[in-house]
Amino acid sequence: MVIGERFAWGHLQKTAGDATLGLFRLFPELILYSDPRNVEDKHASFGTRSAEVDGKLLAANIRRLPDWTLSWAQHRARYAKRDDGSAIAMNSPHQMVEIPRADKRLSILTDSGRYHIDRWIRMEQLVGDFSVFIAEFTDLTGQDRDRIATYGPVNALDYDHEIAHWFTPDLIRRLYQNNPLWASVEERIYGDLALLD
Repeated sequence: MVIGERFAWGHLQKTAGDATLGLFRLFPELILYSDPRNVEDKHASFGTRSAEVDGKLLAANIRRLPDWTLSWAQHRARYAKRDDGSAIAMNSPHQMVEIPRADKRLSILTDSGRYHIDRWIRMEQLVGDFSVFIAEFTDLTGQDRDRIATYGPVNALDYDHEIAHWFTPDLIRRLYQNNPLWASVEERIYGDLALLD
């Protein structure tokens, strides 16, 4: 999480959060507190930081649901371990769409809807959306805009990102049906859902 005098940004997993944290750190004068990049507390909910975030403009990143779901599955398959240290197999596309994981993550971040996200930063438009957001709190110079534009990805995984290689149109419809909270946010922020048909 990043907390400023007038804003708080929550780190929603698999939405370019580490890159966004790096962008915030280009403006240290605006930051009262930020979690280190290498601790699980960086994903803290707004509810667990209520004393620091209440009354502030709240922001978080968002990403198209099929891309988010695939990224989560790839990350989990690479890094999650069983109690005995063995690797966890990657979920099949059918398994991915049946788990309402995206809605669970949003519910955790917002403390089951107790906190309203005022500003969404689209991962696919990170440079532009972050620039618009941070410009609410400081005057951006040309040099600032250049630093934002050239920052680059952080911890991006190398895998086949083509959604149609993983999901059928029916599976994607099912994914949105099983994650109605995320679907409602995505449709409002992007203007539509990332359906294949």
